[in-house]
Amino acid sequence: MRKEPPHFLFLDINQRCNLRCAHCHYWRRDDSDRRRYIPLSRRHEIIREFAKINANGTIVICGGESMLEGEDYFSITRECGRLGLGCFSVINGTKVQTKAMADRMITEGPSEITLSINSHKPAIHDATRGVRGSFDRVVKAMRLLIDSRNRLNARKPIYAMAVVCEQNYRDLDPFYDFILNDVGADKLKLNFLQPSFGFPKWRLVDRFFKENIISDYEALASMIRKCDRAYDLHINPVWLAQVKMYHRSIQENRNAAMGWLHRSGTSEHICNTYERNIMVDLYGNAGLCFNKAFPSLPLRAEGDLATFWYERSLPIREKMVTCNRYCGISHSVRKESATRKDRDEPSAPGLSTPGPGANA
Repeated sequence: MRKEPPHFLFLDINQRCNLRCAHCHYWRRDDSDRRRYIPLSRRHEIIREFAKINANGTIVICGGESMLEGEDYFSITRECGRLGLGCFSVINGTKVQTKAMADRMITEGPSEITLSINSHKPAIHDATRGVRGSFDRVVKAMRLLIDSRNRLNARKPIYAMAVVCEQNYRDLDPFYDFILNDVGADKLKLNFLQPSFGFPKWRLVDRFFKENIISDYEALASMIRKCDRAYDLHINPVWLAQVKMYHRSIQENRNAAMGWLHRSGTSEHICNTYERNIMVDLYGNAGLCFNKAFPSLPLRAEGDLATFWYERSLPIREKMVTCNRYCGISHSVRKESATRKDRDEPSAPGLSTPGPGANA
């Protein structure tokens, strides 16, 4: 039986999005199965049970674009605040376009806000996010949130997070400068392109992944080291070695076009989601991973969450310790932090592909 409680509970609240990201297919969904979702009241019960397991834990709100849920979104953030839990959320910024909404996010929203942005160049961001003008909206949202935080004298991290791929890695230096010095966000998180999330199983070619995975991983590492020196990032060398290994594995396997249908993965095991995360889907099933290759179990009554973590998940965990799927590099599940402990602020492992919410 496990002794350590889970650190994070990833809670799905929808499966639709108002962008059309090239590395995600969630925008093709419309919550048409909503009648089968667990109600908001049941989500609150699960949050309260998680608080009993770990009073210092964190809820991570997941979805497509979770802020499309409006009052349900803020109901969850308020419940986390009432219970003293952390609450983290990755958003695309489209719903934070007024001073009033920015103020609300600061006063009653998540305890940590991350906005998805893929480049300081509008054309690249808009192309990868699939909607013209999305760059302007996410930058406006960041600026509004930072202004609100300053006016309200609040202590709330505001981060940016990018999906790093062939289209943007060469420009990481000016990208960091834009996010940290022009916009004024607290951090730029790097997430690396993985097979397209939500990719239909009947599709045999993941064209975007094949065409945009970084081939020159030595040049990528060199760029990250350059940014480390320029912006005092305190990059974790173990993480950087794993970033190189991830991209090298894909090149050696020559299976990028297969996306999630591949049989081979990374040459090293770099994930530890099974040591710290519980994922609860829209139907009230709990798992240790976003990947459906590992089973999830239903949470039907109070006590089921603890039973799942401490007892019923043990055989699942035993299988996961040898899993080398490409999603191990994800900010949500990887074992190594991108920065050294002497630099890190308390933060979620983040949301990014392939987990729901990652593509917001």
